[in-house]
Amino acid sequence: MLNFQKLKKTKLQEYRRYYDDPEAVGCEVNFVSAYLWSHEYAIKTAVFDDTLIKAYYRSDGSVWGYCMPAGKNVRGAVETVFADAAERNQRACFGYLSRRERDWLESLYPGRFLFTRAEETQDYIYKAADLAALPGKKYHAKRNHISRFFRTYGDVCVEEITPGNAADALSVAEQWCIENGIDCRTYGEYFVIREALDNLCELDMRGILLYVGGKPIAMALGSELSPVCFDINFEKALTSYDGSYAVINNEFAKRLDYTFINREEDLGLEGLRKSKLSYQPAIIYERYDGVPQW
Repeated sequence: MLNFQKLKKTKLQEYRRYYDDPEAVGCEVNFVSAYLWSHEYAIKTAVFDDTLIKAYYRSDGSVWGYCMPAGKNVRGAVETVFADAAERNQRACFGYLSRRERDWLESLYPGRFLFTRAEETQDYIYKAADLAALPGKKYHAKRNHISRFFRTYGDVCVEEITPGNAADALSVAEQWCIENGIDCRTYGEYFVIREALDNLCELDMRGILLYVGGKPIAMALGSELSPVCFDINFEKALTSYDGSYAVINNEFAKRLDYTFINREEDLGLEGLRKSKLSYQPAIIYERYDGVPQW
């Protein structure tokens, strides 16, 4: 049986080397995000023949899904996953597969897997220049919304998130919970955001805060996927300030020197899906689940 271990903050660079793709745009390569969510979703890793394997665990200790291995010996690692699942009396189900990973798995084992598209976990990827400039007719409503925000609230300030103002960023998450009727003391994402802010420099994360009249009302925080793509890991804004989401999105894009920005999945939420589509993604990065048929 594979020896899966919890992700460690001190090993993030080691994990990344298995996904050495300078043009990566998909969230599967982001180990900052994987580490931050590893307690909430019980994400663990194992190494076989210089090849990394990620797995998602259930609370009872069983594995609900393996990720496509990455590294020196992918086929050998997949065979080891089959053996690991058999020892657990489970099927070797694969999840969070990109289209390329799906095709790769199908080429290794033709007809063995039934693949289904998982729309709720697909990534929405945008041209950074588009989110920064909002050019042309298709972004006309967005530009108007942002202009109205600045006219309405006047005393607006944008700051980079630093250890010195991280408490303000966390307060946005707390206020967002209150605004949405959520008890932050039991809300998993709140604690993930808090850990990200507590380890801002160590995790090499970047973010911005939006203030109105000195009050923090929106925050965005993310990490690099590759030299060409930045991942927005967290974005919270108080909707009582009309236009706050549009402004935090636009202001962060202006400060990022990347070709693409990945704004992650929609979680199957229709409102979130409509919002992400309204920004005209350049790429909808498809995800698939693969279940073995024998």
